[in-house]
Amino acid sequence: MSIETQPCAIDPKHIRRVSEYLLPYGVTDFFYSIITHVNRPALHQFKKLGRRLPKEVAKARRIICSRDDLREFRHRYLTHFATTDITYRAYFNNHRLGLSVWGAPDASDSKRNQFRRLLDDYGVSSLAVWHLPIRHHPGWYSEFVFVSDLGREAFLRRLDQHQQQVEYQLQLFACHFNDLCIAELNPIVNFNCLSDKALQVLKLTAEGYSSDEVAQTLSMTESGVYYHLERLKERLCARNRVQLISQAHTLGLL
Repeated sequence: MSIETQPCAIDPKHIRRVSEYLLPYGVTDFFYSIITHVNRPALHQFKKLGRRLPKEVAKARRIICSRDDLREFRHRYLTHFATTDITYRAYFNNHRLGLSVWGAPDASDSKRNQFRRLLDDYGVSSLAVWHLPIRHHPGWYSEFVFVSDLGREAFLRRLDQHQQQVEYQLQLFACHFNDLCIAELNPIVNFNCLSDKALQVLKLTAEGYSSDEVAQTLSMTESGVYYHLERLKERLCARNRVQLISQAHTLGLL
């Protein structure tokens, strides 16, 4: 099975710290990523970030996960079950902040049985998602997806009783993950919205290279460099190169 999403390059001790905190609340494993708000105009224009279709989400470059084989579970769910899962569609359309505990997919008996086998294969009884705002970008959310071996109602009660303190701690964990991995997790790069060449042009420009020097370094024409810079300014809503570099730093592209 080809899985495009790879784990972030992060010291495992940071993941263990989160796992140890969450375990008393019934969370056996988790994923962490940054997603976009589909119903709110963003500060940039990228079609992929607006659609958030399951098979596109499955192609994310990077994710933080507490157990490596759960990347396979995530991939199988997104590519085979998410499109017919009413719970997933409701989550996709609303992206409400805070906690949501998912039910099983509302599909045919055959599909439901397949989904149950998928859960059993990975020791999953319940799934939950917790969205948190990201301070420096109003169009993005921090997203924790929780896996539990508790039943749905028991899992919901365990989390619901401690929502305020858990949310406070998750916000701290999310800020830490974002500080460590924003270059890998920011949605623009993570969902392949910009080509590698465009990102190289942006990086060299931020380092103070002239357009001619960028062209020579990357074996491009100078007009090609200008094309990428103008396209970047358009997509990041920047009026000039100074604002472009500033916006790129804010969005975690540099």
